[in-house]
Amino acid sequence: MKQHQDSLQMHQRHGRPALGALLALALGLHAAGAALAQSAAEAPITPQTYIACQIAARQATITGMEERLALVNRGAAAVERRSAGEMSRNRVTLAFHGCGYGASALAAYAHSHAAEVATFLAQNPSHQARLEATATRVTNLSAQMPAVSPSAKR
Repeated sequence: MKQHQDSLQMHQRHGRPALGALLALALGLHAAGAALAQSAAEAPITPQTYIACQIAARQATITGMEERLALVNRGAAAVERRSAGEMSRNRVTLAFHGCGYGASALAAYAHSHAAEVATFLAQNPSHQARLEATATRVTNLSAQMPAVSPSAKR
């Protein structure tokens, strides 16, 4: 899969990503996610794995936001921005699956184990700091994103 990502990055540097590179990345993401999700069914979620997954997903979100902001700043075409958005969503999905769980399973865990997660964070200030730092970065990047009018989405 690393090879597909490298190929995609090469295509992005030289203009719009090639359709073949996008398809290869999507297939690689799907296969990796399916394999990792299967192994997750055997391991229970813990506060530590929940926090690690949240941080990984936020990091993937940050990467995608930075890429999309760069595209907006250089005046990239809407189709290229949409493609980057789709790749970003796939990257976040892969981050969750890389932890061995889907976003919905983690959300359910957070809802039913909020006290345990809060206790873990109180006992592990470095995890709390990383979680807060990624949340702050997402907020800051969101503030930099220009508003998109309905007519610009077409």
